[in-house]
Amino acid sequence: MSNTNSPPPLNIPASTATVTISAIDTTTLLDSNTASLTWNPPIKGFDRAVAGSWSFLIEHHASGRKLLYDLGLRTDWEKLPPALGLQALMDQGVVNELKATKGVAEILTEGGVRLEEVEAVIWSHWHFDHTGDMSTFPSTTRLIVGPHFKQQLLPGYPSDLNGVVMESDFHGREIDELDFTHPTAIRVGRFKALDYFGDGSFYILDAPGHAIGHVHALARTHASPDAAFVHLAADSIHHVGEIRPSEYLPLPDPIVPSPVPTVHPFSCPGHFFSAILREGSRKKPILEGQDPFKELGGDSRLSLIYDEPALRDTIEKDEEFDAHEAVFTVIAHDWSLKGVIDEWPKPLNAWREQGWKEKGTWKFLEDFEAAGVHES
Repeated sequence: MSNTNSPPPLNIPASTATVTISAIDTTTLLDSNTASLTWNPPIKGFDRAVAGSWSFLIEHHASGRKLLYDLGLRTDWEKLPPALGLQALMDQGVVNELKATKGVAEILTEGGVRLEEVEAVIWSHWHFDHTGDMSTFPSTTRLIVGPHFKQQLLPGYPSDLNGVVMESDFHGREIDELDFTHPTAIRVGRFKALDYFGDGSFYILDAPGHAIGHVHALARTHASPDAAFVHLAADSIHHVGEIRPSEYLPLPDPIVPSPVPTVHPFSCPGHFFSAILREGSRKKPILEGQDPFKELGGDSRLSLIYDEPALRDTIEKDEEFDAHEAVFTVIAHDWSLKGVIDEWPKPLNAWREQGWKEKGTWKFLEDFEAAGVHES
């Protein structure tokens, strides 16, 4: 008999409407020496954090309308507001490398998408590695932001010399700030949600804690009654070790497929990772997020934890979603999924048929191979 707790029901309204969702590698490279400051407890061999950043193209099946969720880093990041202190982090050796070779607008154009077809870009939040360069999109492309964005972050740099967002991203463009207190808002799981297309195919979720106006998204890839979804969890967590394992999704034994094929080719005994289990539990996430900017003395607006109680609540909701068989959770910087999932122009919609959730759930453990128990 299993002693695993079932996650709470999501109670997502039934719908036959779906979207096509595609993962775009934004060509962003984030390479830093902050792993020991960003996550607790320290783990042998896990000192450096290297990842990219995903953007997502969402296409509404019924109408052909197109959205983007996040844009990664802009190629000319040196032009970003000085208040962000990015060059100082480079000079101090905290960040080893920071670059993007192409913007999402260029990637889409090269792939045959007319930018005029993109009706809106959703910023999961305002941090520099998600906002890209909105000035590369037509003024007809709306910008969708989370609650309190306008009041706390506008007008932006350089009108505000201490601003942390670029004024050029908003010039001549409609900014749509989401209101989760609106009468049309519903609950999806325990998240407050807005039904973007009005037919249950794509929800924007209120996910506070990491940053001002932080939002998730939920894309329906399979129609009811066989409903299935891709959950875009952005930066509520920065490594999936913050939500796995969990009380709903304990570390299995054996782990199949093996996250360390060089040591255990086909399956991996769960005890290989016993040294990194928090409190020795297979039901507690391996990592707990911290805020390196507090240690480094950086601008608090760059904080990884803007509102800690709200963030902890959001992460608990993420664990609940992540454990559902019908939900495939993708966080912005989960580069363990490279080579597992199809990338744009191919869609993610076949994730269930292709078994990408099963293949990707424990692949993040490859980051901790050095701390594994090697048998003689």
